[in-house]
Amino acid sequence: MTTATSTLGKVHARDIMQRNVFKLEPTATIDEAVTAFQELQIGGAPVVDRSGRLLGVISSSDIARPENMRSGHVDVQRGDYTMGEASPDDDGSYDEEVVFSMEDYSPGVLAGTSVADLMNTDVVTVSPDATLKQICKQLVKEHAHRVMVVERGKLVGIVSTLDVARCVADSL
Repeated sequence: MTTATSTLGKVHARDIMQRNVFKLEPTATIDEAVTAFQELQIGGAPVVDRSGRLLGVISSSDIARPENMRSGHVDVQRGDYTMGEASPDDDGSYDEEVVFSMEDYSPGVLAGTSVADLMNTDVVTVSPDATLKQICKQLVKEHAHRVMVVERGKLVGIVSTLDVARCVADSL
């Protein structure tokens, strides 16, 4: 076993996770979520209750899902560009830039739809004790770019593919 392999075998989620995580409450409006995503230059955020318990995750893709557009959750009030004219990615979702560039969302929809209405409750999670190998297997299995680190139901951090790459690079 090489030194790098030996070192990587001792890495756990708690060692590489991001602890300072932006979170949304389920009562936050879609307008608040989109504004935060733009300002922080992020594509999504975990949704937690006041005690920090993980409830779900909301992403720009969740907001711009075709079924949300057809159901009227996200629509455009005025202007030349409508979500119906946007073209989805291969997975049926819309690119974050498309979501962020839409400045004329209907104020009633943005203010009246909550994060809880559109969040994904099927969240990929690991414990702080999960090994790097377990994290990587979970990322691959779920086709995910990040896992939420949860301890006793509460969000304590996030591990992204960038965190994994950084850890591996530092070990080589």
